[in-house]
Amino acid sequence: MTRIIACANLKGGEGKTTIARHLAYHAASRGLKTLAVDLDPQGNLTDSLMPEGEGTYTQSSGLFESGFSHAKLHLAESDRNLSLLPADARLDTLAEIPGSRSAFVQRVRANLRAIADFDVIVVDTPTNAPICYLAGLAAADGAVSPVQMDVYGISGAVRLTQAIQRVRAHYNPRLIHIGFVVNRFNSRAASHAQLLEQFRAKRLRLLSTVLRERVAVQDALGRRMPVWRGPRGRVNTRAAREMRALCAEVLAGVGL
Repeated sequence: MTRIIACANLKGGEGKTTIARHLAYHAASRGLKTLAVDLDPQGNLTDSLMPEGEGTYTQSSGLFESGFSHAKLHLAESDRNLSLLPADARLDTLAEIPGSRSAFVQRVRANLRAIADFDVIVVDTPTNAPICYLAGLAAADGAVSPVQMDVYGISGAVRLTQAIQRVRAHYNPRLIHIGFVVNRFNSRAASHAQLLEQFRAKRLRLLSTVLRERVAVQDALGRRMPVWRGPRGRVNTRAAREMRALCAEVLAGVGL
């Protein structure tokens, strides 16, 4: 049975795409046939996973169309066991298309769930395109949410928790929130420790793995690789260990 995981938050810049990219690579490295779906009009996941060279691929905006054809699905092959359904500019125009938001969301849910032959589908959702992020959550079995230790991150986490409850009520009663992952944590910053305590006091679900502030993660993005892969001497073993542990924790959250 395919498991669908959405990376979601209502505040930008928290690290959703970083988590989605590494989660997809990690699942693929475990031998799980994995599909990464980019529902963010910014297309950052697409930029980091699209193979070099020109190609004509099915685009993720097609999921919103009534005539979406699974038989004609043409995916980009990013890596061994890892395929990509890339974003495109049409995602930005969905709000202008006549029709109810509910109908679009339900259509994407049905189309995503009907994609066969994958063990895992990882969906990167946006913060500034409500139809797209609702569609990703409506289709998902589980959602994971990176959060940074600042007051805006905490308020965004509270709003996301409320949004997930609404998605459960209206679109997807089986959706579970796997949890929030603390991202770019600085153990030397007193404010981070204080905010983490505030986060815990709100009884928001926290994953046990904490991702610390590490330059290696950005370096890996520049290489278009996961943080655990790269030339000899350029792989930060601590960053790699943390990210692998997080990905394993997220997959376990949906029974993998």
